[in-house]
Amino acid sequence: MPKSNLFILAYVVAIACPIAADAEELPKRRAAPAEYVRVCDQYGAAFFYIPGSNTCLRLGGAAVGEWRSWSTSYRMSRSIIATDNPVAFGTGAGGNPLGLPGHVPNLGYSNARSGDNTGFVGIGRAELDARAPTDYGTMRAFVRLESYFGSDSSAATGSLSGGQYFGGANFANGTTFRTTARETTILNKAFLQFGGLTVGRVQSFFDFYTDNINWEALRGSNATVGALAYTYSFRDGVSLSFSLEDNVSRRGFIGSTIGSYNLIAAVYGLTGAAADFAAAAWGTRFSGVPDGVKIPDIVGAFRIDQPWGGAQISAAAHQLRSSIYTRNATVATPVTGVPLGTAIPAVSQEDYGYAAQLGLQFNLDKFAPEFFPEGDKLWIQGTYARGAVGYLMGNNLSFNGGPVNGNAFYGYGNGGVKASNGWEFTSFDCIWTAGAHCDKSTGWAALAAFKHYWTPTLSSGLYGSVLELYYSPSAIADFGGGVGAVNTTEYRIGSNLVWTPLKNFDLGGELMYLRDNHHSRPVGLAPDIALWSVGLPSWKGANATVEGRLRLQRSF
Repeated sequence: MPKSNLFILAYVVAIACPIAADAEELPKRRAAPAEYVRVCDQYGAAFFYIPGSNTCLRLGGAAVGEWRSWSTSYRMSRSIIATDNPVAFGTGAGGNPLGLPGHVPNLGYSNARSGDNTGFVGIGRAELDARAPTDYGTMRAFVRLESYFGSDSSAATGSLSGGQYFGGANFANGTTFRTTARETTILNKAFLQFGGLTVGRVQSFFDFYTDNINWEALRGSNATVGALAYTYSFRDGVSLSFSLEDNVSRRGFIGSTIGSYNLIAAVYGLTGAAADFAAAAWGTRFSGVPDGVKIPDIVGAFRIDQPWGGAQISAAAHQLRSSIYTRNATVATPVTGVPLGTAIPAVSQEDYGYAAQLGLQFNLDKFAPEFFPEGDKLWIQGTYARGAVGYLMGNNLSFNGGPVNGNAFYGYGNGGVKASNGWEFTSFDCIWTAGAHCDKSTGWAALAAFKHYWTPTLSSGLYGSVLELYYSPSAIADFGGGVGAVNTTEYRIGSNLVWTPLKNFDLGGELMYLRDNHHSRPVGLAPDIALWSVGLPSWKGANATVEGRLRLQRSF
């Protein structure tokens, strides 16, 4: 090898050796260890740890597809009886040429062809349940979102108003309506729990049976509300809860029978020219409305959960603030064309309604395993309410009191008879009469539900409820010259059969019969012959429908 090449080689070695030595002294870079998702079994199945924290998370949801069918007849709107009183007969504009006494509806009729007899529903649900241990107990955050599509009469999944016939007039005919299909997303639940506290949008602490096995709603209390609650847990499954809950989520309608009465003159003892001026300024027809809420509903519940089942007794106080406003004043204010007193209540009232409930659940296989297989259950529940119909009317997410994002009357619950057959009824917290007082309603609801497993994968339910609503003699007798209220009894009875070939996957059908019986004809409503003369049907005291459903549901 030439001397020049040896020199170059020696030079390279001399430089490379120190660099290699320095490299040996440098710290080695190591890849961060992979953090795999770990199972969290502290709170039950399907929870996992969120990487980098001690919080356990469960992802869940459901997909539901359903076809529905029911019998349909004509419909007379609920706004006819004891609320928004119809125009009276007479010789003036809009009067009936027969000249008979009484009031005739000038709105609210839809013929039988306008209503659907079948429809489809699709529901997608997503849930997040996050829990973490703390020194004060479990910290929990829960969210449930539901998206709906509906083409039938279900208010939550179809028509915006909650009525099968809502959705805009059919061409130029103002008495025929068609169902409006709808897609919507709601926040079904969202709450935090920490050390006994619960805050957010939750199932009311008043509730016990919440349509656990039936698909069409039963009567009783089943309300999603805004709440601030505290629960103290004793030993052996005993707990006591105190909750402040959103009044609006239980709000019922406010009625009025004042359709032809000089109320202002009667209240203030006016006579002669002063009485005439009061009638002109304030009118003789008044509508009842709920006022703003000052105090939330106050709820208490005592509950026992045991291997044999459970029991709960609950009570609630419901603030009832209401006023009446003129509907036909003629004297104008300085604002041209605006009647005096339109935005000023004629009379206001501060009152309270209340409700109480007892619920029982029995795990029948614990009592008689030789007769009842595992999973058989029986629920029995009774509810009483005075001036608080929202505790009787069933699922308040049915949106029968108004559309999503605009429901003023959540307390109307599941509404009247399904598909609005015949003469629909309204549930009132109270009804204003010419006595210048809003008389509170009285009602009760009772239900029973039985779940039976024929085989581990084949089950059925049998269930039913009874609802009764009563109003004061003054409201029934039409004290005020409008249209009086009616007492009503409603029955619901149904059954389903469900096959579960895979865990959390159900295929089934349900059949339910619904009927309401009005105890009397509304006082102040025109005779049938007068109704016929303007193309309306006769008064019908019994209204019923039969509903069938086929459902597939996958939960995860």
